Amino acid sequence: MKWPAEETDTFLRRLANAGYIEWCGKHNDSGNDWTLTDHARRLAADDLGPRLSRPVVDSIVAAVVARARTINADHDRLARVVELRLFGSALDANREDYGDVDIEARIEIRKLPLDEVARAHSVIAAKVPQSWRDSSFRNFRAEQEFDRRNAFTELSRGIKGLSLSKNATEHLGCEYQRIYRFDLDLGQELLPDDAIVPRTTPAPRTALEVSAAILPAQTVIRPLDLADADEKVRSDELRIEMSDIAYTEAVTWLGRTTSQGKLAPIDTRKVAAQRLAGAQFLFDEWRDEKLSGLELFQRALDWASHYGLPISTADRSFTLRTYHGTRIANFHALMVKRVARHIDAGLVLRKQNRRSAWYSPGGSLRTSPRMIAAHHALAVAFGRMLDETHLTGQVDFRAEFDLTAIRRNSYPVLPDLSDISRGLRRMLPKVTFSEEVLAEASKRQQEYEIYLPLDREVEILVSMNEKAAKPTSWTSTKLGAEWWEEPSAIDEEGCETYGFLPGEAQLWEACGPFENRLRDSLNELPGCNLISIGYKAPIRE
Repeated sequence: MKWPAEETDTFLRRLANAGYIEWCGKHNDSGNDWTLTDHARRLAADDLGPRLSRPVVDSIVAAVVARARTINADHDRLARVVELRLFGSALDANREDYGDVDIEARIEIRKLPLDEVARAHSVIAAKVPQSWRDSSFRNFRAEQEFDRRNAFTELSRGIKGLSLSKNATEHLGCEYQRIYRFDLDLGQELLPDDAIVPRTTPAPRTALEVSAAILPAQTVIRPLDLADADEKVRSDELRIEMSDIAYTEAVTWLGRTTSQGKLAPIDTRKVAAQRLAGAQFLFDEWRDEKLSGLELFQRALDWASHYGLPISTADRSFTLRTYHGTRIANFHALMVKRVARHIDAGLVLRKQNRRSAWYSPGGSLRTSPRMIAAHHALAVAFGRMLDETHLTGQVDFRAEFDLTAIRRNSYPVLPDLSDISRGLRRMLPKVTFSEEVLAEASKRQQEYEIYLPLDREVEILVSMNEKAAKPTSWTSTKLGAEWWEEPSAIDEEGCETYGFLPGEAQLWEACGPFENRLRDSLNELPGCNLISIGYKAPIRE
Protein backbone atom coordinates (compact mmCIF):
# COMPACT_ATOMS: atom_id res chain seq x y z
CA MET A 1 0.00 0.00 0.00
CA LYS A 2 1.11 3.58 -0.66
CA TRP A 3 0.17 4.79 2.81
CA PRO A 4 2.17 5.42 5.99
CA ALA A 5 2.06 2.67 8.58
CA GLU A 6 -0.59 4.20 10.85
CA GLU A 7 -2.94 5.04 7.96
CA THR A 8 -2.49 1.55 6.57
CA ASP A 9 -3.25 0.01 9.95
CA THR A 10 -6.51 1.98 10.24
CA PHE A 11 -7.60 0.74 6.82
CA LEU A 12 -6.62 -2.88 7.58
CA ARG A 13 -8.61 -2.87 10.80
CA ARG A 14 -11.66 -1.76 8.83
CA LEU A 15 -11.11 -4.65 6.41
CA ALA A 16 -10.87 -7.00 9.39
CA ASN A 17 -14.16 -5.72 10.78
CA ALA A 18 -15.72 -6.44 7.37
CA GLY A 19 -14.42 -10.03 7.50
CA TYR A 20 -11.83 -9.87 4.69
CA ILE A 21 -8.65 -10.20 6.75
CA GLU A 22 -7.81 -11.45 10.22
CA TRP A 23 -4.98 -10.90 12.68
CA CYS A 24 -2.75 -13.96 12.67
CA GLY A 25 -0.25 -12.94 15.34
CA LYS A 26 3.32 -14.06 14.84
CA HIS A 27 4.60 -14.80 11.34
CA ASN A 28 7.80 -16.40 10.08
CA ASP A 29 9.88 -13.32 10.82
CA SER A 30 8.71 -13.35 14.47
CA GLY A 31 6.64 -10.20 13.97
CA ASN A 32 2.86 -9.79 13.73
CA ASP A 33 0.82 -9.60 10.59
CA TRP A 34 -2.51 -10.04 8.82
CA THR A 35 -3.77 -12.83 6.58
CA LEU A 36 -6.62 -13.13 4.09
CA THR A 37 -9.77 -14.91 5.20
CA ASP A 38 -11.51 -17.57 3.10
CA HIS A 39 -14.21 -14.98 2.43
CA ALA A 40 -11.59 -12.65 0.89
CA ARG A 41 -10.01 -15.45 -1.13
CA ARG A 42 -13.39 -16.29 -2.65
CA LEU A 43 -13.88 -12.63 -3.51
CA ALA A 44 -10.42 -12.44 -5.12
CA ALA A 45 -11.10 -15.57 -7.16
CA ASP A 46 -14.51 -14.34 -8.29
CA ASP A 47 -14.74 -12.81 -11.74
CA LEU A 48 -15.73 -9.15 -11.40
CA GLY A 49 -16.90 -9.05 -15.02
CA PRO A 50 -20.49 -9.56 -16.21
CA ARG A 51 -22.36 -12.26 -14.33
CA LEU A 52 -23.13 -15.56 -16.08
CA SER A 53 -26.48 -17.31 -16.33
CA ARG A 54 -26.85 -21.06 -15.87
CA PRO A 55 -27.31 -21.72 -19.62
CA VAL A 56 -24.04 -19.87 -20.28
CA VAL A 57 -22.28 -21.91 -17.59
CA ASP A 58 -23.55 -25.14 -19.18
CA SER A 59 -22.42 -24.01 -22.63
CA ILE A 60 -18.91 -23.27 -21.30
CA VAL A 61 -18.73 -26.72 -19.70
CA ALA A 62 -19.90 -28.34 -22.95
CA ALA A 63 -17.31 -26.39 -24.98
CA VAL A 64 -14.44 -27.49 -22.75
CA VAL A 65 -15.58 -31.13 -22.85
CA ALA A 66 -15.84 -30.99 -26.66
CA ARG A 67 -12.29 -29.62 -26.91
CA ALA A 68 -11.01 -32.37 -24.62
CA ARG A 69 -12.58 -34.97 -26.93
CA THR A 70 -10.96 -33.33 -29.97
CA ILE A 71 -7.54 -33.37 -28.30
CA ASN A 72 -7.93 -37.01 -27.25
CA ALA A 73 -8.91 -38.05 -30.78
CA ASP A 74 -5.84 -36.47 -32.42
CA HIS A 75 -3.35 -39.18 -33.42
CA ASP A 76 -0.59 -36.56 -33.82
CA ARG A 77 -0.67 -35.61 -30.14
CA LEU A 78 1.06 -37.05 -27.11
CA ALA A 79 -1.11 -35.25 -24.56
CA ARG A 80 -4.44 -36.65 -23.40
CA VAL A 81 -7.01 -34.95 -21.17
CA VAL A 82 -7.70 -37.68 -18.62
CA GLU A 83 -10.04 -35.72 -16.36
CA LEU A 84 -12.00 -32.47 -16.12
CA ARG A 85 -13.19 -31.39 -12.68
CA LEU A 86 -15.92 -28.82 -12.11
CA PHE A 87 -15.65 -26.95 -8.81
CA GLY A 88 -16.62 -23.67 -7.21
CA SER A 89 -19.96 -21.91 -7.58
CA ALA A 90 -20.81 -23.72 -10.84
CA LEU A 91 -21.52 -26.87 -8.79
CA ASP A 92 -24.65 -25.16 -7.44
CA ALA A 93 -27.32 -25.37 -10.14
CA ASN A 94 -29.78 -23.27 -8.11
CA ARG A 95 -27.84 -20.01 -8.08
CA GLU A 96 -29.25 -17.00 -9.92
CA ASP A 97 -25.92 -16.09 -11.50
CA TYR A 98 -22.20 -16.96 -11.48
CA GLY A 99 -18.91 -15.07 -11.56
CA ASP A 100 -17.03 -17.62 -13.67
CA VAL A 101 -16.76 -21.35 -14.34
CA ASP A 102 -13.97 -23.10 -12.43
CA ILE A 103 -12.64 -26.22 -14.15
CA GLU A 104 -9.50 -28.20 -13.40
CA ALA A 105 -7.86 -30.06 -16.28
CA ARG A 106 -5.66 -33.10 -15.68
CA ILE A 107 -3.42 -33.81 -18.66
CA GLU A 108 -1.12 -36.81 -19.02
CA ILE A 109 1.24 -38.08 -21.72
CA ARG A 110 0.38 -41.34 -23.46
CA LYS A 111 2.98 -44.03 -24.22
CA LEU A 112 0.88 -46.49 -26.23
CA PRO A 113 0.46 -47.59 -28.96
CA LEU A 114 4.17 -47.40 -29.64
CA ASP A 115 4.09 -46.78 -33.40
CA GLU A 116 1.48 -44.02 -33.16
CA VAL A 117 3.25 -42.37 -30.24
CA ALA A 118 6.54 -42.42 -32.16
CA ARG A 119 4.92 -40.69 -35.14
CA ALA A 120 3.29 -38.10 -32.88
CA HIS A 121 6.63 -37.50 -31.18
CA SER A 122 8.21 -36.72 -34.58
CA VAL A 123 5.39 -34.36 -35.55
CA ILE A 124 5.65 -32.40 -32.30
CA ALA A 125 9.46 -32.35 -32.39
CA ALA A 126 9.26 -30.25 -35.57
CA LYS A 127 7.09 -27.70 -33.75
CA VAL A 128 9.19 -27.25 -30.60
CA PRO A 129 10.72 -23.72 -30.75
CA GLN A 130 14.47 -23.24 -30.74
CA SER A 131 14.26 -21.39 -27.42
CA TRP A 132 13.16 -24.65 -25.80
CA ARG A 133 16.09 -26.52 -27.38
CA ASP A 134 18.52 -23.91 -26.07
CA SER A 135 17.23 -24.30 -22.52
CA SER A 136 18.66 -27.25 -20.59
CA PHE A 137 15.54 -27.18 -18.42
CA ARG A 138 12.94 -27.05 -21.19
CA ASN A 139 14.79 -29.34 -23.58
CA PHE A 140 14.30 -32.23 -21.16
CA ARG A 141 11.18 -34.01 -22.42
CA ALA A 142 10.54 -31.03 -24.66
CA GLU A 143 8.02 -32.76 -26.93
CA GLN A 144 5.89 -34.05 -24.05
CA GLU A 145 5.84 -30.75 -22.13
CA PHE A 146 5.33 -28.65 -25.27
CA ASP A 147 2.27 -30.69 -26.24
CA ARG A 148 0.98 -30.70 -22.66
CA ARG A 149 1.20 -26.93 -22.51
CA ASN A 150 -0.51 -26.52 -25.90
CA ALA A 151 -3.31 -28.89 -24.92
CA PHE A 152 -3.99 -26.87 -21.77
CA THR A 153 -4.02 -23.65 -23.79
CA GLU A 154 -6.38 -25.07 -26.42
CA LEU A 155 -8.89 -26.09 -23.76
CA SER A 156 -9.41 -22.49 -22.66
CA ARG A 157 -8.50 -20.32 -25.64
CA GLY A 158 -11.17 -17.73 -26.39
CA ILE A 159 -13.74 -18.96 -23.83
CA LYS A 160 -14.92 -15.98 -21.79
CA GLY A 161 -16.00 -16.74 -18.26
CA LEU A 162 -13.79 -19.83 -17.95
CA SER A 163 -11.17 -20.16 -15.21
CA LEU A 164 -9.04 -23.21 -16.08
CA SER A 165 -6.54 -24.53 -13.53
CA LYS A 166 -4.26 -27.53 -13.03
CA ASN A 167 -4.20 -28.57 -9.36
CA ALA A 168 -6.73 -26.29 -7.71
CA THR A 169 -8.95 -28.94 -6.11
CA GLU A 170 -6.06 -30.56 -4.26
CA HIS A 171 -4.62 -27.22 -3.21
CA LEU A 172 -7.96 -25.87 -1.96
CA GLY A 173 -9.31 -29.19 -0.70
CA CYS A 174 -12.70 -28.20 -2.13
CA GLU A 175 -15.57 -30.34 -3.42
CA TYR A 176 -15.69 -31.12 -7.15
CA GLN A 177 -17.43 -33.19 -9.81
CA ARG A 178 -15.73 -35.24 -12.54
CA ILE A 179 -17.50 -34.00 -15.68
CA TYR A 180 -15.19 -35.81 -18.13
CA ARG A 181 -12.98 -38.91 -17.80
CA PHE A 182 -10.63 -40.65 -20.21
CA ASP A 183 -8.81 -43.96 -19.67
CA LEU A 184 -5.23 -43.52 -20.88
CA ASP A 185 -4.52 -47.27 -21.05
CA LEU A 186 -7.70 -48.19 -22.91
CA GLY A 187 -7.58 -45.07 -25.05
CA GLN A 188 -11.28 -44.39 -24.66
CA GLU A 189 -13.68 -42.07 -22.87
CA LEU A 190 -15.39 -43.15 -19.66
CA LEU A 191 -18.77 -42.10 -18.34
CA PRO A 192 -18.72 -38.92 -16.25
CA ASP A 193 -19.21 -39.23 -12.51
CA ASP A 194 -22.33 -37.44 -11.22
CA ALA A 195 -21.26 -37.74 -7.58
CA ILE A 196 -19.78 -34.72 -5.81
CA VAL A 197 -16.43 -35.54 -4.23
CA PRO A 198 -16.57 -34.00 -0.72
CA ARG A 199 -14.10 -31.36 0.44
CA THR A 200 -11.08 -32.39 2.48
CA THR A 201 -10.68 -29.13 4.39
CA PRO A 202 -12.99 -27.30 6.83
CA ALA A 203 -15.76 -25.26 5.22
CA PRO A 204 -14.80 -21.59 4.80
CA ARG A 205 -16.06 -19.24 7.46
CA THR A 206 -18.50 -16.50 6.50
CA ALA A 207 -17.63 -12.83 6.74
CA LEU A 208 -19.73 -12.50 9.90
CA GLU A 209 -17.93 -15.40 11.55
CA VAL A 210 -14.55 -13.86 10.76
CA SER A 211 -15.44 -10.30 11.75
CA ALA A 212 -16.78 -11.56 15.08
CA ALA A 213 -13.20 -12.30 16.18
CA ILE A 214 -11.82 -9.74 18.63
CA LEU A 215 -8.93 -7.66 17.34
CA PRO A 216 -5.99 -6.77 19.58
CA ALA A 217 -6.09 -3.27 21.05
CA GLN A 218 -2.99 -2.42 18.97
CA THR A 219 -1.74 -3.91 15.72
CA VAL A 220 1.05 -1.37 15.13
CA ILE A 221 3.20 0.52 17.61
CA ARG A 222 5.45 3.52 17.05
CA PRO A 223 9.15 2.48 17.02
CA LEU A 224 11.69 3.93 19.40
CA ASP A 225 14.25 6.53 18.29
CA LEU A 226 13.11 7.10 14.70
CA ALA A 227 15.35 9.66 12.99
CA ASP A 228 13.99 13.19 12.51
CA ALA A 229 13.48 14.37 8.94
CA ASP A 230 16.88 16.08 8.72
CA GLU A 231 18.79 13.96 11.22
CA LYS A 232 21.75 12.38 9.47
CA VAL A 233 23.12 8.85 9.72
CA ARG A 234 26.47 7.75 8.34
CA SER A 235 25.95 6.54 4.77
CA ASP A 236 28.48 3.74 5.09
CA GLU A 237 26.34 2.21 7.86
CA LEU A 238 23.20 2.19 5.72
CA ARG A 239 21.79 0.01 2.99
CA ILE A 240 18.26 0.88 1.91
CA GLU A 241 17.00 -0.70 -1.29
CA MET A 242 13.87 0.39 -3.11
CA SER A 243 12.58 -3.18 -3.05
CA ASP A 244 12.97 -3.43 0.75
CA ILE A 245 11.77 -0.04 1.95
CA ALA A 246 8.11 -0.98 2.42
CA TYR A 247 9.00 -4.26 4.14
CA THR A 248 11.43 -2.51 6.51
CA GLU A 249 8.74 -0.01 7.44
CA ALA A 250 6.20 -2.78 8.09
CA VAL A 251 8.55 -4.81 10.30
CA THR A 252 9.56 -1.70 12.22
CA TRP A 253 5.99 -0.57 12.95
CA LEU A 254 4.53 -4.03 13.64
CA GLY A 255 6.64 -4.19 16.77
CA ARG A 256 7.59 -7.29 18.70
CA THR A 257 5.77 -9.58 21.09
CA THR A 258 7.20 -9.90 24.58
CA SER A 259 7.39 -13.12 26.56
CA GLN A 260 4.21 -11.96 28.35
CA GLY A 261 2.42 -11.76 24.98
CA LYS A 262 2.29 -7.94 24.92
CA LEU A 263 3.12 -5.72 21.96
CA ALA A 264 6.35 -3.75 22.45
CA PRO A 265 8.03 -1.17 20.17
CA ILE A 266 11.10 -1.92 18.08
CA ASP A 267 14.30 -0.20 19.18
CA THR A 268 15.57 1.17 15.86
CA ARG A 269 19.05 1.91 17.24
CA LYS A 270 19.95 -1.74 16.68
CA VAL A 271 19.37 -1.57 12.89
CA ALA A 272 20.37 1.68 11.18
CA ALA A 273 17.93 1.26 8.25
CA GLN A 274 14.99 1.01 10.68
CA ARG A 275 15.72 4.50 12.00
CA LEU A 276 14.66 5.80 8.58
CA ALA A 277 11.53 3.62 8.31
CA GLY A 278 8.69 5.49 6.56
CA ALA A 279 11.01 8.19 5.19
CA GLN A 280 9.47 7.87 1.70
CA PHE A 281 6.31 9.63 2.93
CA LEU A 282 8.10 12.90 3.76
CA PHE A 283 7.56 13.69 0.05
CA ASP A 284 4.54 11.70 -1.01
CA GLU A 285 3.56 13.13 -4.40
CA TRP A 286 4.77 9.86 -5.92
CA ARG A 287 1.51 8.38 -4.64
CA ASP A 288 -0.38 10.36 -7.31
CA GLU A 289 -0.65 7.99 -10.28
CA LYS A 290 -1.86 10.84 -12.52
CA LEU A 291 1.51 12.56 -12.47
CA SER A 292 3.69 11.78 -15.47
CA GLY A 293 7.23 10.57 -14.89
CA LEU A 294 8.69 13.90 -16.05
CA GLU A 295 6.31 15.87 -13.82
CA LEU A 296 7.20 13.80 -10.77
CA PHE A 297 10.92 14.11 -11.58
CA GLN A 298 10.76 17.92 -11.64
CA ARG A 299 8.60 18.16 -8.51
CA ALA A 300 10.89 15.83 -6.56
CA LEU A 301 13.99 17.84 -7.47
CA ASP A 302 12.24 21.15 -6.73
CA TRP A 303 11.40 19.78 -3.26
CA ALA A 304 14.98 18.53 -2.80
CA SER A 305 16.32 21.93 -3.88
CA HIS A 306 14.09 23.69 -1.34
CA TYR A 307 15.79 21.72 1.44
CA GLY A 308 19.27 21.93 -0.12
CA LEU A 309 19.66 18.18 -0.53
CA PRO A 310 22.83 16.96 -2.31
CA ILE A 311 20.93 15.34 -5.19
CA SER A 312 19.53 18.78 -6.15
CA THR A 313 23.01 20.24 -6.74
CA ALA A 314 23.51 18.13 -9.87
CA ASP A 315 22.16 19.22 -13.24
CA ARG A 316 18.86 17.66 -14.32
CA SER A 317 20.21 15.49 -17.09
CA PHE A 318 19.45 11.78 -17.24
CA THR A 319 19.36 8.82 -19.60
CA LEU A 320 16.73 6.11 -20.10
CA ARG A 321 17.75 2.80 -21.66
CA THR A 322 16.32 -0.60 -22.49
CA TYR A 323 18.42 -3.47 -23.86
CA HIS A 324 18.67 -7.27 -23.52
CA GLY A 325 15.55 -7.44 -21.39
CA THR A 326 16.87 -4.69 -19.08
CA ARG A 327 15.27 -1.29 -18.41
CA ILE A 328 17.36 1.29 -16.55
CA ALA A 329 17.63 5.01 -15.85
CA ASN A 330 20.87 6.80 -14.95
CA PHE A 331 20.74 10.08 -13.02
CA HIS A 332 24.18 10.90 -11.69
CA ALA A 333 24.72 8.83 -8.50
CA LEU A 334 21.23 7.31 -8.72
CA MET A 335 20.73 4.27 -10.96
CA VAL A 336 17.24 2.81 -11.29
CA LYS A 337 16.31 -0.56 -12.75
CA ARG A 338 12.76 -1.51 -13.68
CA VAL A 339 12.12 -5.25 -13.30
CA ALA A 340 8.58 -6.32 -14.21
CA ARG A 341 6.38 -4.43 -11.70
CA HIS A 342 9.25 -3.72 -9.31
CA ILE A 343 11.77 -0.89 -9.09
CA ASP A 344 15.33 -1.67 -8.00
CA ALA A 345 17.47 1.20 -6.74
CA GLY A 346 19.88 1.84 -3.92
CA LEU A 347 18.47 4.87 -2.05
CA VAL A 348 21.62 5.62 -0.04
CA LEU A 349 23.86 7.62 -2.40
CA ARG A 350 27.38 7.60 -1.03
CA LYS A 351 29.81 10.43 -1.71
CA GLN A 352 32.29 9.57 -4.44
CA ASN A 353 35.88 10.65 -5.02
CA ARG A 354 35.90 13.61 -7.42
CA ARG A 355 39.17 12.42 -8.88
CA SER A 356 37.69 9.09 -9.86
CA ALA A 357 36.86 8.50 -13.52
CA TRP A 358 33.51 7.11 -12.31
CA TYR A 359 32.60 10.15 -10.19
CA SER A 360 28.90 11.07 -10.14
CA PRO A 361 27.45 13.99 -8.12
CA GLY A 362 24.53 13.64 -5.74
CA GLY A 363 26.07 11.48 -3.01
CA SER A 364 26.94 12.38 0.59
CA LEU A 365 28.83 11.04 3.59
CA ARG A 366 25.71 11.17 5.75
CA THR A 367 22.09 10.40 4.84
CA SER A 368 18.86 11.79 6.27
CA PRO A 369 15.25 10.58 5.95
CA ARG A 370 14.56 13.59 3.72
CA MET A 371 17.29 12.47 1.32
CA ILE A 372 15.78 8.99 1.18
CA ALA A 373 12.39 10.54 0.40
CA ALA A 374 13.84 12.50 -2.53
CA HIS A 375 15.74 9.51 -3.93
CA HIS A 376 12.66 7.30 -3.55
CA ALA A 377 10.43 9.76 -5.43
CA LEU A 378 13.00 10.07 -8.23
CA ALA A 379 13.22 6.29 -8.54
CA VAL A 380 9.43 6.10 -8.87
CA ALA A 381 9.57 8.87 -11.50
CA PHE A 382 12.10 6.95 -13.59
CA GLY A 383 10.17 3.71 -13.24
CA ARG A 384 7.09 5.56 -14.44
CA MET A 385 8.94 6.99 -17.47
CA LEU A 386 10.20 3.55 -18.48
CA ASP A 387 6.65 2.19 -18.20
CA GLU A 388 5.26 5.02 -20.31
CA THR A 389 7.33 3.92 -23.32
CA HIS A 390 5.80 0.40 -23.10
CA LEU A 391 9.20 -1.02 -24.10
CA THR A 392 10.32 -4.22 -22.38
CA GLY A 393 13.95 -4.46 -23.40
CA GLN A 394 13.44 -6.45 -26.60
CA VAL A 395 14.84 -3.49 -28.55
CA ASP A 396 17.78 -1.22 -27.77
CA PHE A 397 16.24 2.10 -26.70
CA ARG A 398 17.99 5.23 -25.50
CA ALA A 399 16.61 8.65 -24.58
CA GLU A 400 18.66 11.56 -23.26
CA PHE A 401 17.11 14.48 -21.35
CA ASP A 402 18.36 17.70 -19.82
CA LEU A 403 15.68 19.55 -17.85
CA THR A 404 18.08 21.87 -16.01
CA ALA A 405 16.76 25.03 -17.65
CA ILE A 406 13.29 23.72 -18.46
CA ARG A 407 10.21 25.00 -16.64
CA ARG A 408 6.67 24.11 -17.72
CA ASN A 409 3.25 24.29 -16.14
CA SER A 410 2.89 20.59 -16.89
CA TYR A 411 4.96 17.79 -18.39
CA PRO A 412 3.63 15.13 -20.79
CA VAL A 413 3.93 11.37 -20.49
CA LEU A 414 6.54 9.73 -22.66
CA PRO A 415 5.17 8.33 -25.94
CA ASP A 416 4.13 4.69 -26.32
CA LEU A 417 6.84 3.25 -28.61
CA SER A 418 5.72 -0.37 -28.52
CA ASP A 419 4.41 -0.27 -32.12
CA ILE A 420 7.87 0.78 -33.37
CA SER A 421 9.41 -2.04 -31.37
CA ARG A 422 6.98 -4.56 -32.84
CA GLY A 423 7.57 -3.21 -36.34
CA LEU A 424 11.35 -3.55 -36.18
CA ARG A 425 11.13 -7.01 -34.61
CA ARG A 426 8.76 -8.09 -37.34
CA MET A 427 10.55 -6.59 -40.37
CA LEU A 428 14.27 -7.11 -39.66
CA PRO A 429 14.13 -10.94 -39.53
CA LYS A 430 12.59 -10.84 -43.01
CA VAL A 431 15.91 -9.60 -44.40
CA THR A 432 17.61 -12.77 -45.67
CA PHE A 433 20.90 -13.79 -47.25
CA SER A 434 21.61 -16.20 -50.08
CA GLU A 435 22.60 -19.81 -49.47
CA GLU A 436 26.15 -19.02 -50.65
CA VAL A 437 26.54 -16.26 -48.04
CA LEU A 438 25.11 -18.46 -45.29
CA ALA A 439 27.44 -21.29 -46.26
CA GLU A 440 30.48 -18.99 -46.15
CA ALA A 441 29.37 -17.59 -42.80
CA SER A 442 29.03 -21.11 -41.47
CA LYS A 443 32.62 -21.84 -42.47
CA ARG A 444 33.82 -18.73 -40.68
CA GLN A 445 31.80 -19.39 -37.53
CA GLN A 446 33.89 -19.81 -34.41
CA GLU A 447 33.49 -22.89 -32.26
CA TYR A 448 30.76 -22.75 -29.58
CA GLU A 449 29.07 -19.66 -31.10
CA ILE A 450 25.36 -20.11 -31.76
CA TYR A 451 25.03 -17.25 -34.25
CA LEU A 452 26.53 -16.92 -37.70
CA PRO A 453 29.05 -14.06 -38.16
CA LEU A 454 26.55 -11.99 -40.16
CA ASP A 455 25.24 -8.62 -38.96
CA ARG A 456 21.55 -7.86 -39.16
CA GLU A 457 20.89 -4.62 -37.31
CA VAL A 458 18.78 -1.49 -37.71
CA GLU A 459 18.73 1.78 -35.76
CA ILE A 460 16.50 4.86 -35.94
CA LEU A 461 18.04 7.90 -34.25
CA VAL A 462 16.64 11.39 -33.73
CA SER A 463 18.67 14.15 -32.07
CA MET A 464 18.26 17.86 -31.46
CA ASN A 465 20.32 20.06 -33.74
CA GLU A 466 21.44 22.88 -31.43
CA LYS A 467 22.26 25.33 -34.24
CA ALA A 468 19.02 24.83 -36.14
CA ALA A 469 17.01 24.28 -32.92
CA LYS A 470 15.13 21.46 -34.57
CA PRO A 471 15.52 17.67 -34.64
CA THR A 472 17.42 15.77 -37.26
CA SER A 473 16.91 12.07 -37.87
CA TRP A 474 18.27 9.15 -39.80
CA THR A 475 17.94 5.40 -40.11
CA SER A 476 20.98 3.15 -40.45
CA THR A 477 21.37 -0.56 -41.02
CA LYS A 478 24.22 -3.01 -40.69
CA LEU A 479 23.63 -6.02 -42.89
CA GLY A 480 26.19 -8.64 -43.80
CA ALA A 481 29.87 -8.78 -42.80
CA GLU A 482 33.24 -7.25 -43.65
CA TRP A 483 34.21 -10.21 -45.82
CA TRP A 484 30.94 -10.05 -47.78
CA GLU A 485 30.50 -7.80 -50.80
CA GLU A 486 27.05 -6.31 -51.22
CA PRO A 487 25.23 -7.19 -54.45
CA SER A 488 25.73 -4.47 -57.05
CA ALA A 489 24.52 -3.62 -60.54
CA ILE A 490 25.27 -1.06 -63.30
CA ASP A 491 22.50 1.44 -63.99
CA GLU A 492 21.64 3.06 -67.36
CA GLU A 493 24.25 5.77 -66.81
CA GLY A 494 27.00 3.24 -66.17
CA CYS A 495 27.20 3.87 -62.43
CA GLU A 496 27.48 1.10 -59.89
CA THR A 497 24.41 0.73 -57.66
CA TYR A 498 23.85 -1.54 -54.74
CA GLY A 499 20.82 -3.77 -54.70
CA PHE A 500 18.56 -4.69 -51.83
CA LEU A 501 18.63 -7.97 -50.01
CA PRO A 502 15.32 -9.84 -49.86
CA GLY A 503 13.16 -7.99 -47.32
CA GLU A 504 15.49 -4.97 -47.08
CA ALA A 505 13.34 -2.63 -49.17
CA GLN A 506 10.32 -3.42 -46.98
CA LEU A 507 12.42 -2.71 -43.88
CA TRP A 508 13.40 0.75 -45.13
CA GLU A 509 9.82 1.47 -46.13
CA ALA A 510 8.59 0.57 -42.62
CA CYS A 511 11.27 2.71 -40.95
CA GLY A 512 10.13 5.92 -42.67
CA PRO A 513 6.97 6.46 -40.59
CA PHE A 514 8.80 5.32 -37.46
CA GLU A 515 11.45 7.97 -38.03
CA ASN A 516 8.76 10.64 -38.38
CA ARG A 517 7.11 9.45 -35.16
CA LEU A 518 10.35 9.76 -33.20
CA ARG A 519 11.03 13.21 -34.64
CA ASP A 520 7.58 14.38 -33.54
CA SER A 521 8.14 12.85 -30.09
CA LEU A 522 11.43 14.71 -29.67
CA ASN A 523 9.69 17.97 -30.54
CA GLU A 524 6.95 17.36 -27.99
CA LEU A 525 9.10 16.21 -25.06
CA PRO A 526 10.65 19.08 -23.06
CA GLY A 527 14.38 18.75 -22.55
CA CYS A 528 14.73 15.68 -24.77
CA ASN A 529 17.91 15.78 -26.86
CA LEU A 530 18.05 12.27 -28.30
CA ILE A 531 15.86 9.23 -28.94
CA SER A 532 17.22 6.06 -30.47
CA ILE A 533 15.61 2.69 -31.13
CA GLY A 534 17.60 -0.20 -32.57
CA TYR A 535 17.17 -3.91 -33.00
CA LYS A 536 19.47 -6.84 -33.74
CA ALA A 537 18.28 -10.09 -35.29
CA PRO A 538 21.19 -12.58 -35.18
CA ILE A 539 21.15 -15.48 -37.61
CA ARG A 540 21.40 -19.01 -36.30
CA GLU A 541 23.27 -21.69 -38.14
